[in-house]
Amino acid sequence: MKKIMLLSCFLAVCFTGFAQAAEQGKFGADRHVAKGVPCAACHGEKNEISAPDINQCTKCHNPDELVEKTKNVKPQNPHTSPHYSNQLECTLCHVQHAEPENYCAQCHNLDFKVK
Repeated sequence: MKKIMLLSCFLAVCFTGFAQAAEQGKFGADRHVAKGVPCAACHGEKNEISAPDINQCTKCHNPDELVEKTKNVKPQNPHTSPHYSNQLECTLCHVQHAEPENYCAQCHNLDFKVK
C-alpha cells in the first residue's frame, strides 16, 4: 500500500510539473501539448517515429504559409533560405524537447529569435 501511495504522489508531482511546463511553453513539445496536440501527432500512434522530420511537421504546418508569415523578417526570411528554399528540416531550429536553436547562426551572422 505504501508503494502505491508513493507512486501516486510521484506521478502527481511529475504530471503537475509537466502541466506547468506545458502552460509556460518552455519547449515546442510543451506548447504542442498545451494546444491539445498529442505526442502521437508527431511520433506516430505506436511511437514509431523517434525523430520527426519535415514530412511530419508539414502535415500541420504549411511551409508556404510560414514563408508568408515571416516574409518581413530582416535581413532574411528564416523560412526560405538560399540553400534550402522552404525545405530545411524544421527541427534544426525548432527543437521540440530542448531549447530552440538558430541553425543559420552556425555559418551566418543572423540573429533570429527562434521559438
